[in-house]
Amino acid sequence: MKFKTNDDVILHYTDTGDEDKPALIGIPGIGGSCQMWQDLIALFKNDYRFIMLDPRNQGQSERTYRGQRISRHAVDLEELLVKLNLHDVVAIGNSMGAANIWAYLSIYGKGRLKAMVDLDQSPKMIADKSWKYGFKDLTWDNYPDMLKFDFGKAFYHHIDEKMFLAAKKEYQEFPYDPAENYNCLVEHAEQDWRDMILDTPVPMLVIAGEKSPFFNPEFTQAIKMLNQDVQTAIVPECGHLPQAEQPEKTHEIIAEFLKNLKN
Repeated sequence: MKFKTNDDVILHYTDTGDEDKPALIGIPGIGGSCQMWQDLIALFKNDYRFIMLDPRNQGQSERTYRGQRISRHAVDLEELLVKLNLHDVVAIGNSMGAANIWAYLSIYGKGRLKAMVDLDQSPKMIADKSWKYGFKDLTWDNYPDMLKFDFGKAFYHHIDEKMFLAAKKEYQEFPYDPAENYNCLVEHAEQDWRDMILDTPVPMLVIAGEKSPFFNPEFTQAIKMLNQDVQTAIVPECGHLPQAEQPEKTHEIIAEFLKNLKN
């Protein structure tokens, strides 16, 4: 399914279509594939409507020079929620997908969301004296040049073969060029979302991968120090893609969080 944004970009999304069920919306990280969410979607399907949004410039969404900034991605999310006439949605973001949701909260407040789940994304990408849990070894000294390098594989644990091959096929049909989305990655890296941890307008769950090649999972402890009401969890034997590497454990953690949300 597709829709056109107010800046004339065609975005792709999927929807399990169970309109009588509470809604979840997933957003993959930069360059990520919605195919890597299929096992998690299947685990939630009995109880929830599950929507996936391909951010602009990746997946099956249009490639464009327009809107290579996190704030625009937040507006894209709002426009999809408006189109589908959804309220009280739980947004789940992996990697930069989580930053898109923090941007949404910073612009719209609670908006159309009920809660947020972050899958392995530190609220600050660049490490400095105030925050040591950035992306790999990214500092102001090597920013932004380091972002041009190959980051290596994102996962640690084996990913289901069927799901992996589906993502590979999608990449072949809809190639992703990191160079064309570099400006967005740079803008993403500059952000500091700790204020949205401190003053979050919705309940929040932050999940880290124990073996993430990108982030030290101890950033979850630092988040608890910022706001003890934010729920945190670390998924064992898991890299940067909890939804794909450990879907059952990730489902268990998120389901418990959802169960405890106030209606």
